[in-house]
Amino acid sequence: MIRVFLSLLVAVAMTISGQAMASKLKDQSGSDEKMGSRSIFSEGKIAERTAPAARVCLEGEECGEAAAAAAAPAAVAQTPADIYQGKCFACHGTGAAGAPKVGTAGDWEQRVANGVDALYANALQGVGAMPPKGMCMDCSDDDIKAVVDYMVENSK
Repeated sequence: MIRVFLSLLVAVAMTISGQAMASKLKDQSGSDEKMGSRSIFSEGKIAERTAPAARVCLEGEECGEAAAAAAAPAAVAQTPADIYQGKCFACHGTGAAGAPKVGTAGDWEQRVANGVDALYANALQGVGAMPPKGMCMDCSDDDIKAVVDYMVENSK
């Protein structure tokens, strides 16, 4: 009988101490997550890692307008010098692929003699190795003409 009583007493003591230990562990973690859900292998953590990076929204859906508005960058006015440095310098600053170098009057004499309209047409439509607009597809026709004027002015 004493043996049964001691066994029961030990079982109750272990249960109480186990609950107290679990309570202390939970309190010390500082996390609101349940024990077992913090593992990188838990369902929640796997779902977070494998969630899609984006959501496709179709026109007419509420998220579609917000995404389009957020994606449209504000137009920043660039000067002809900015456009030249960013888009044209690689060829016209080095003479690559036979491009007339800015600052070298001899490279521009014959081209200027053909008239400014011919220069504009070549810049807009492409000539030789230069593709239309020199691949500056976000440049307007007026931007391209202003850059041509800038290059000619700086090559006299």
